[in-house]
Amino acid sequence: MIRIGINALAWVPGQQAGVETYLREMTCAFQEIDGENEYVFFVGREAQGQLELHRNNFREVISPAPSRWRAARVAWEQTALARQVAEEKVGVLLCSGGLVPGNLGIPAVQVIHDLQVYHYPENFSWVKRRFLRGTLARSARAASRIIASSQYTHDDIIKLLHQPEGKIRVVPLAGGTEYQPASAEDVARVKRKHGIAGHYLLSVGTTHRHKNLPGLVHTFDRLEATGERECELLLVGKPGAGQKELQKAISRARKAKYIKLLGRAPAEDLAALYSGASALVLPSLFEGFGMTVLEAMQCGCPVACSSLTALPEVVGEAALLFDPRDKAGFGRAMERIVVDEALRRQLREKGFARASGFSWERTARQTIDALFEAAGAADVEGRSKTGRRGSLRG
Repeated sequence: MIRIGINALAWVPGQQAGVETYLREMTCAFQEIDGENEYVFFVGREAQGQLELHRNNFREVISPAPSRWRAARVAWEQTALARQVAEEKVGVLLCSGGLVPGNLGIPAVQVIHDLQVYHYPENFSWVKRRFLRGTLARSARAASRIIASSQYTHDDIIKLLHQPEGKIRVVPLAGGTEYQPASAEDVARVKRKHGIAGHYLLSVGTTHRHKNLPGLVHTFDRLEATGERECELLLVGKPGAGQKELQKAISRARKAKYIKLLGRAPAEDLAALYSGASALVLPSLFEGFGMTVLEAMQCGCPVACSSLTALPEVVGEAALLFDPRDKAGFGRAMERIVVDEALRRQLREKGFARASGFSWERTARQTIDALFEAAGAADVEGRSKTGRRGSLRG
């Protein structure tokens, strides 16, 4: 038995969709599969009581530093978290969204979903960009093992953070389990709510520049009328660094009245939007994994997406791939997904099958394996130096 710490100090409920989905799903999966090891979650004040811990071997410890205030949270994480970890007699720490403290003193596993700050630094302020580049590199060096969400991110970690391949384990994620096919009544409800008259294409994601949403608007605007399949374009996601460029692109579009910028949608609405869409179109120039495409597939929504970065390894043959930098190819893909009913039906069935191959249980099991690898390596090293077993196990 080992006592596992989870550094979740970076999580602010309701603020980070991907981080929140990861933490909630992993917590649920850990509780489903592990009744033996102990888990201690280190969370900020804003997250107190939000994880629904219901097993006796799971508990949380509250940090006094507010997670919303990044500077205070990081200062606490890099100084006082090590003391809390020691007081709780934790044997190995999983850093699921935060950083590995430099003064930790026990093995740690760093989870890295992407290295966006290196590829699209314009999405970050100068201060945040400089901070992230420095702290990500230091955290990776301090970690005993690193988990990458995709092979693409694995390769990025080697190239950009200069970490050895043997230190990194690829552990794919899954889609949020709440995303399942919605009833016809729910689809009708959400269409009424947003004033959707007929067919529509859907795109989901924070409006950062690498999401290439102005490019999607321009391509949609160039689509010729397609008879019965004339449709609207719905853009769902919280405002990001590319919000102004997106709004400008919409205002200049000939089909502006057919484009709806909805903002962030609650999960129950989003599941219905996925379920009722003709297709999800994701023209991203960069993704470290691609949880959105799996959520769409789980809801029976055909997917057309970018062939760049991590997306092809997530969707396999279950999506219509296109290079978003190729305007003509992008346009052909969009037109095809709109008019070809047989293709949409085929992608729908392939999507169900593809998404079923990803599960949070598998993610949790592989994460536990990485934690034991880290603890075991430190244990072996400790015995080689001292001639006796260390005190990693609780």
